[in-house]
Amino acid sequence: MQSKDLEDGSSKKKVEQFSRRVFGRRLFKSENFTNLNAYLDILQALGEFGTFQRRLVALTFVPGLLSAFFVFDGPLMLETQPYHCYSDWLLTIQPNLTMRDLYNLSLPKRNDGSFEECLMYSPVQRDFDSIVKYGLNDTEECQKGWIYTQPEYWSITREFNLVCGKTSKLLEVRAIFITGILCGSLIIGTLCDRMGCYRTILTMMLSYAIFGFGTAFVPTFNVYKVFQFIVGMTVMCYKISSIILVSEWLVVSRRAHAVALEHCFYVLGLILFSTLTSIIPHWRLFRLVVGSPVFLLISYIWILPESPMWLLTKGKMEKAKGILCMAANVNKKVIPPELFQQLIKEEIHYGTILNILQRRPLRRTLMILFYVWFSIGLGYFGLISQGHRNKKKYGGYLTLGLLQLPVHLSCIILSEKLGRKNSQILTLFLGGFTSLFTVFVPNDMNSLELTLIILNQIGLTAAITMSFIYTVELFPIFLRQVALGFLSLTYSFSAIAILLIETVKQDQPEFTMMICGSLTMSGGFLTFLLPKKWEGKLPEEKSESPKENDDQKN
Repeated sequence: MQSKDLEDGSSKKKVEQFSRRVFGRRLFKSENFTNLNAYLDILQALGEFGTFQRRLVALTFVPGLLSAFFVFDGPLMLETQPYHCYSDWLLTIQPNLTMRDLYNLSLPKRNDGSFEECLMYSPVQRDFDSIVKYGLNDTEECQKGWIYTQPEYWSITREFNLVCGKTSKLLEVRAIFITGILCGSLIIGTLCDRMGCYRTILTMMLSYAIFGFGTAFVPTFNVYKVFQFIVGMTVMCYKISSIILVSEWLVVSRRAHAVALEHCFYVLGLILFSTLTSIIPHWRLFRLVVGSPVFLLISYIWILPESPMWLLTKGKMEKAKGILCMAANVNKKVIPPELFQQLIKEEIHYGTILNILQRRPLRRTLMILFYVWFSIGLGYFGLISQGHRNKKKYGGYLTLGLLQLPVHLSCIILSEKLGRKNSQILTLFLGGFTSLFTVFVPNDMNSLELTLIILNQIGLTAAITMSFIYTVELFPIFLRQVALGFLSLTYSFSAIAILLIETVKQDQPEFTMMICGSLTMSGGFLTFLLPKKWEGKLPEEKSESPKENDDQKN
């Protein structure tokens, strides 16, 4: 009987140890960072937004220019040009035919008078006069490839002939890129914890150089798809790691400036992208031009600083103090020695998504934000898709970029005057209402429709910026990066959802706008349930007794 009790006790202890490992406690030993208050006092002493912080923002967000190229190059790389079958069999019968006569005789026409793209007349063994007199009737699929009617424009679609029965591969490429973004969202928390933001960012720079610039040399379409997956993962990993690095160098009042400026650099890349696409017609040359600046970022090895917060969590006190003193020298400030004396040596780890899900307040906040971020992403990608389809009507990417730049900057003032939460609600309502109202505008009222489209762009653009500013302040410091990574999954899901909606409702853009507007409006109402910021402290874990520790070691 006693042995049975011992076995039950041993099995119970194993279950407890297993539960601690499963729920992340082995990875997250202390949720209350002892050095946090002292670290914030040091940040205040070295200057809230001095020369060092401004330089850091510029260094960290310059690669955002490249990110815009990699996110939006799909329409340029994969855009389908006018084409039709290459049919030269008539030239063996009548070599002196002009190209116009050749096409008129060998290619079937649609009802509107244009040539069929994927069909040609079957070759016949008849003389040329009878072919002209009686014509041809039997058709077949293209046998010798296709002729593209814009010879100066060279896209991936043309190079790898992704037409007719291969058009589904165009959708496949975008899905692969989105999957890469999803995978990047999943791994970024672990990378920043194990490697630190500095090494993570440098790794992403190397990935940009190899797989971003290297895309210009891919030999096959399958290799291109692999490169697109890794580039998508790199874009998301860089975005989250750069925001985490800058936010850990700045006090709360200055984080809105950093996030807004980061989005401004991204918009500048979008504007440059629109300009270069009209100048460079070949996709490989375009990739060489936009990818070559990544090699200038090699200098980041020496000038990009690590996060002192991360160094302190790893017990690297001297390195953290050295970087903080260097920043103070650049800002021409002096950090009082007594602040350094308040720092104690401790080694802790960042949390996991399980640490959020197992606590009701954080779980509730995360679920609401997940819906809000998804609705914003759905509306934004839907807006981009409609803008690409109607470049002449809505102005395309250039207008979108020029409009976004002042909107991102205005978010700094908006967040300071109204607060993070109220600004998030306002931008969600603006984006959702204008999207819904666009559906009911008559087709002949172009000026009103254009005004609503512009307001919709303003609302959704501001909502994206505010979502990053607001979300960072809703989670404890060691759960922010895992929360941002998890919430970034919504952009992958929303992009996939837009692709599915457009596949099912190809000729009904009003349906897409109605879905996007409804979700964005409901996201605004749900935001009322969120707190203004994270103010609580998560309870410390109960320390294990020495005897229990010895049992676990055994």
